[in-house]
Amino acid sequence: MPWCAGVAGHSFFVEPDSVQGDRAELRGQVAHQIARVLRLQPGDLVYLLDNSGYRYSASLVSVSKSGVTAEVSGRERLDTEPGVELVLCQALLKGQKLEWVLQKGTEIGVSRFVPVLSERCVSRPSKVEVDRKLERWREIVREAAEQSGRALLPQVKSLVSFEEACHEAGQAALAAMAWEEERSLGMGTLLKEAGIFAASGERHGVRPMVLLLVGPEGGFSERESEVARSAGVKVVSLGPRILRAETAALVVATVVLCKMGELDG
Repeated sequence: MPWCAGVAGHSFFVEPDSVQGDRAELRGQVAHQIARVLRLQPGDLVYLLDNSGYRYSASLVSVSKSGVTAEVSGRERLDTEPGVELVLCQALLKGQKLEWVLQKGTEIGVSRFVPVLSERCVSRPSKVEVDRKLERWREIVREAAEQSGRALLPQVKSLVSFEEACHEAGQAALAAMAWEEERSLGMGTLLKEAGIFAASGERHGVRPMVLLLVGPEGGFSERESEVARSAGVKVVSLGPRILRAETAALVVATVVLCKMGELDG
């Protein structure tokens, strides 16, 4: 169930035009969640997020299966987004592992998820299956963002090839690929040498983009490491122990956020 940590009341991402002045008209999935799943009643307090960084306090006025009306009583800017735009390019994983990465990655502060089809992916869904999975993946991210008090809804992009992911890395201030065969450069060392972190504390200014590439269960291939290096991606180690793919994704994202001071409270 979506709720905003630290406050009484459920939080929901809504379309920007849902809030007009002191009134909010909610339809579709959000209305269904309020009326049918949570069974909220008139007078209940909710928080509405328009994906612009603001949160609206509102009291429910009417609740029905056709829609929900609320009276807006306040507006505040949330300061819960990291000072870095963190992009996680995650190779497809078996079963529900990728869903777990999406949920936990959203909770800790990932800004954008890019599912990647790499050489050693065991999961190789058809286009129809990918489209169906995308819908579910975005819903998982939405629920996690509402639960964890995110101000902005992380994006889940369409499936790309490994080469396309490396091409996107060219837009980042820093791009790194975790690879268990790398021995000379560790993630910690790379971050110490990266000058983008010293001046990236402005939360409301332009945030530097850090792009992270994490492989599937079998890891990335030698060829893929070469493709990444050619695209300007730094190939790094996450230490001497072999991590599961889903563990590596959360570890490398957390290391970046820790370096940014985002876990200091």
